[in-house]
Amino acid sequence: MRLPGLHSIHWKVFLMQLVVLILPMTYVAFKVRVAIETSYLNSTEEGMIDTAGVVAERYALLYDKFGADQAELAKELARIYSHLNDTYQAKWHLFGVARKEETRLLAYDGKGRVIYDTAGTAAGQDFSPWRDVHFALQGKYGSRWELAGRGSRVNIYSTLPVFLHGAVVGAVSVSKPTNRIRDFISHSLRSLFLPGAVALLLAGVTAYALSAYITRIIWDLAHRAERIAAGERNIRLETWSRSELGMLARAVDRMREKLEGKAYVEEMATNLSHELKTPLAAIRGSAEVLEDGAMDDPEARAKFLTNIQREVQRLDRIVNELLKLSRIETHALDREAEPVDAAAVARETAHTYRQRMEDCGVRFVAEISSEPLRVRVPELAQLLSNLLDNALQFTPAGGAVHFTASGRGHSAEMRVSDEGRGIEKELLPKIFDRFFTTESPRTGNRGTGLGLAIVKSIVTINGGGIAVRSEQGRGSEFTVTFPLA
Repeated sequence: MRLPGLHSIHWKVFLMQLVVLILPMTYVAFKVRVAIETSYLNSTEEGMIDTAGVVAERYALLYDKFGADQAELAKELARIYSHLNDTYQAKWHLFGVARKEETRLLAYDGKGRVIYDTAGTAAGQDFSPWRDVHFALQGKYGSRWELAGRGSRVNIYSTLPVFLHGAVVGAVSVSKPTNRIRDFISHSLRSLFLPGAVALLLAGVTAYALSAYITRIIWDLAHRAERIAAGERNIRLETWSRSELGMLARAVDRMREKLEGKAYVEEMATNLSHELKTPLAAIRGSAEVLEDGAMDDPEARAKFLTNIQREVQRLDRIVNELLKLSRIETHALDREAEPVDAAAVARETAHTYRQRMEDCGVRFVAEISSEPLRVRVPELAQLLSNLLDNALQFTPAGGAVHFTASGRGHSAEMRVSDEGRGIEKELLPKIFDRFFTTESPRTGNRGTGLGLAIVKSIVTINGGGIAVRSEQGRGSEFTVTFPLA
């Protein structure tokens, strides 16, 4: 299937639907990530607060025992940290996991100076300006974020005050990097990648299918409208949909029926008035001569009466052919019509024309399938008669007309070929026009110019196809196909 061009509304509808589907999915993914990060950070902070609380209780007991002796305090705090770290590692070993402890412990005196730092880089420094330490020295819980290095990681701090007899004698901070949090979030998002990709693929397929459905209806409506504009009759628009597109199709179809009927009447009236001028003028002229009584010669009088009779017969043929054409062109394709056997109709038509061909000195060869060929073409006999009449009209005595009817796959094919003079290339596009006719080499007369127009209308209305092949001096061949019922 050929993809539509980039200018097509198909891609615009597809992209619009894709954006509408992707934006909510992106928002949901962002909210899930935030929720995971927030949940993990909260649980991490709770663990840090618990650790800081344990150390703060030990700090208070040590301060009560050693006073402001920072060396002894630092020594004991190091021992406490080592014990907590061993307990932490043992807990993970129970699950068979070796984890490197990245927790940092800092202890401050009552003025905010660092008296112990597990990292060994901040001892003696004044941390009282930091937000978390400042709050802790006021007896409140403090927390902060710190960017370590050049954007490599973020450390979070949880700081608790150390109370002794109701007074704040120091503070304890527990710090952890967010690397593990980011690794956990990345792992969680990777686990959601495959379901997300499948969901995105399904969303894309759904959007493409929906846009294809919408644009197919629009394309079909435009294609049928172009066929109507090109002059095809009884083109029905697809009006089964109850959506706005169906309403549009029904409105256009109603407009088509009204305009087509008006245009058909105008065109038919124009063609009819033009075609009737010649025989009416001949009848009027002959009648005026006879009415004047100037014609005393019986032979001349008989000649003029014969002219009148011939032109009246021509008018009668034109009117009858026009009525047939009108009935066919205003009759929509009836898909529920009872199928007819094209082979049987072809045999009956061949039997009728065989004697006529022989009377005119034309050899008639018919090859008709013995198998039934069922088609929904009520006017098939009229079509075959018109093709054979046309072949007989342009085949001279001694020539031959070949008539075949057979099955070709899922179609019934009927072919009529003659050994006449053929059709000029410049006239081929006009042979199916109404009232287009040429002089018959057999009789020297012209037909009504409606026979092939009727054939074309029958083919078009019943969903068939017609092809013409002609070579001057060697004859013409008309091939008609209809889908089997």
